[in-house]
Amino acid sequence: MKPANLLVSRTGQVKIADFGIAEVVTRAGSHRAAYEGTAAYMSPERFDTEPAHDGEEEVRVDPYAADVWGLGLIVLELLMGRYPLLPAGKKPTFPALMWAICFGELPAIPDGAASPALRDFVAACLHKDHRKRATVADLLAHPFVTGRDMAASRCALCQVIEQRCR
Repeated sequence: MKPANLLVSRTGQVKIADFGIAEVVTRAGSHRAAYEGTAAYMSPERFDTEPAHDGEEEVRVDPYAADVWGLGLIVLELLMGRYPLLPAGKKPTFPALMWAICFGELPAIPDGAASPALRDFVAACLHKDHRKRATVADLLAHPFVTGRDMAASRCALCQVIEQRCR
């Protein structure tokens, strides 16, 4: 997931578009090459082409873990107004992105810029270890999601869209 693939209607409906590399994996061991997709929104585990092992067992990755990472980055980018993992103005080269995603620290959200629920939601999405990252079910039950007034949120989104359309 990346911001360019989110389409927002004037009524505040959000749709995900461009499933260019999406694939349903049906056989054990089937996987896509790690480097397919947009590097800036890849999750840390996508940069490692070797399957992770815990002792003798291969570590299974939640097939949606990379999407949860991307969602966390999108929310953080919306909050910050720019790509969050590189300093403002830094050129997003592949090595710079890989280092920032795999080894860099997540940016601190300024005090007062977000509610505790939003901070916790973003943190749950952006665990570098995919085994500690929230699942989709976790996020749907998260207070940031369940505590939303959906009508008010949609209205606020429509107001933003209307301002951009003028």
